[in-house]
Amino acid sequence: MLPVLQEAGARELPVWQRYEDRSPVPPYRWADDTPGGFAEWTVSHPALQETMLGHAAAHGAFVIRPARVSAYTRAGRPELEVQSAGTTITVQARLLVGADGSRSMARRWLNGHAERDPVHHAIGGSLLDGVVLDEGAAHQVIIPGRMVVVFPQGAGRARAYIVCDLDTAAGFRGPRGAEAFVRACAALLPEGSLDRAVPAGPTAFFPNADIWSSKVAGDDIVLIGDAAGANDPSQGQGLSIVFHDVRVLSDLLLTESDWSLALMQYATYRAASFDVLRTHARWAARLITETGPEADARRERVASAREQDPTAGGFATIFATGPEGLVADEAARRRFFGEEDGFSQDPSSSVVLAMDDRSGGSYP
Repeated sequence: MLPVLQEAGARELPVWQRYEDRSPVPPYRWADDTPGGFAEWTVSHPALQETMLGHAAAHGAFVIRPARVSAYTRAGRPELEVQSAGTTITVQARLLVGADGSRSMARRWLNGHAERDPVHHAIGGSLLDGVVLDEGAAHQVIIPGRMVVVFPQGAGRARAYIVCDLDTAAGFRGPRGAEAFVRACAALLPEGSLDRAVPAGPTAFFPNADIWSSKVAGDDIVLIGDAAGANDPSQGQGLSIVFHDVRVLSDLLLTESDWSLALMQYATYRAASFDVLRTHARWAARLITETGPEADARRERVASAREQDPTAGGFATIFATGPEGLVADEAARRRFFGEEDGFSQDPSSSVVLAMDDRSGGSYP
C-alpha cells in the first residue's frame, strides 16, 4: 500500500505537534505506539482515488468510467446493469463489494437501511496555501470547546480543520466564512503560521453524527468503508477504516473456502469494531467540544486520571493501535473519564474484539 500512497503524493507525518498558548509542547511520535513503528500519512483524496484506480487497472481490474448503476438483480449470482457513456453494460460477480459511501445504494440491495446518531458537534475544513508550519508534522491545538488540526501537504499547502459546537460552526458559514475560518485557526497556532494563508478551495462544515448500515453482508454482497459505517468525521479515521476493512475482508476470503461464512465473520467483526470506535468518538466529543463548569471539571478530572493511566485503558492510543482488544463498556467509560464513583449518564454495551494486531487511525 505504501508505494501507492507515495505515488499519489502522500506525505509521512511521523510527529503530532501540539501547542498550548501558541507555543509547542512535547510532541507525540506515532512510532512509539504503532505496530511496526509506522507513522501517519496525509494525502489528497482525489489524487489517491486516481492513483488507486490506475493501480487496479494495471493489475487486471476492468475499470468503467464514467459509470452509474441503473439496476440490480440476483439470479444465481448478483448482476448489475451499468450505464457508461450511453452504453449499458451487464456485470455479473461472485461477490459485490459496496464501497459507495455513507449514502450507499448497495446497502439497499442487502435490504439494509442507514442508522445514525444524533448530531452533537461539527467539523469543518479548508485547503490553505501560504501555511508556515513544519511540513514533517501534523499540528493540533485544543482549547475548551474547540480543536484545530493542520495537515501539511507540501510547498506551503495544508488541510486545516476545526472541530467545534454547532453554534460556533454557524459563524464559519456565509460569504465571510472562509476568512473567519482562517482567523480562528491563526489565533491558536504559533504567531505567523497563517499570516499569509489563503483558502485554495471551499470551506465547508459537516455534522459529526456516525452513520452505519443495519446490515453489512449477505446474499453475496458486502459493504466496506463508509457504506458499512461512517465514523464521526472529527475522529479522522475514514481512510484508515476502509483500508482496515479491505484487509480484514481479504484475509477472511482468502482463508475461508465458504465465502458465506467469511462474510458472516466479517460482518460480526465489523459491527463490533465500529461500535468501539463509535463509543470512543462520543467520549472524545464530550472532552473537546462541550463547555461550561461541568465540562471544565470533566477535563480536569481526565487530566488527573491520565497522570495515573496515560493510556486510559487503551483508548488513548486507539488511533495508533486500533479498536482490537478494547471493551467499550461502563467500566471502560469510567476509566476513560477518571470517575472512581458515580452514575453513568451514557452507558455503553460491552464489546470485546479479539483478532490480530491490525491497526488503523489518524490522530491521537
